[in-house]
Amino acid sequence: MIKFFRKIRQKLLTENKFSKYLLYAIGEIILVVIGILIALQINNNNNYNEQRSLEQEYLISLQSEFETNLNQINASIQENELRIQSLEYLLTLFDKNVLDTVNSQIISQKFAPIFGSEISYVPATGVLNDIISSGKLNMILNKSLRQNLASFNSSLDFLNKQINGAEFTDEKLRTILYEKGSIRKIVTDIGFMNFEHESISEKLDNKLVFESIEFENYLLGYRLLADATNGPRLFGRIKKEIETILKEIEQELEK
Repeated sequence: MIKFFRKIRQKLLTENKFSKYLLYAIGEIILVVIGILIALQINNNNNYNEQRSLEQEYLISLQSEFETNLNQINASIQENELRIQSLEYLLTLFDKNVLDTVNSQIISQKFAPIFGSEISYVPATGVLNDIISSGKLNMILNKSLRQNLASFNSSLDFLNKQINGAEFTDEKLRTILYEKGSIRKIVTDIGFMNFEHESISEKLDNKLVFESIEFENYLLGYRLLADATNGPRLFGRIKKEIETILKEIEQELEK
């Protein structure tokens, strides 16, 4: 092809047709430029397709991770709701008239959701952190989705700070129960453990803790904290953010 164009140029020069040669030369330059532009466009398209393919892989992985996180936050909300119900019930037992009508086993059953676990939420963030740390977040074209993903860890940090504030109250409740009550009786009443030998706490009644004003204060404080945790600023906020991210991911995958 190059030899062909060279022959045409030589022929025009030998025939002294300079104007036609000039037009031809300009046309040849234009063809070369067009060829370069086409090659660049093809290369850009290939790069774009590769990026979109990688974006799809990231979106699928993120979708799986955030579906797991949604299940986990729903479980945490449900667990905390049981904790709130138990706390509400136990607070009624500071009325002696109510306390006298309740047996030890019921009290143990209400203690279990409170002292069996702490208020917590542990999400999966491996995929998200990997994308952010590798600087690949910009490969996600949807600006709103990109911003929501970038801010999710900040929301988790805020949540953890608030939950950490509940640890003090939780610890104080446990300390009072350890001093005035019987953990052994609780685990026995709920059928969690059976003991072969007798204990000095065998005859101890956990109703005694309801004579403590300090225990009532911390129990009420814990009730308020648990309720706030399930509210729109904490667990409710995280759940809403996860649902928004999942919706945006789904919309992107459907394009």
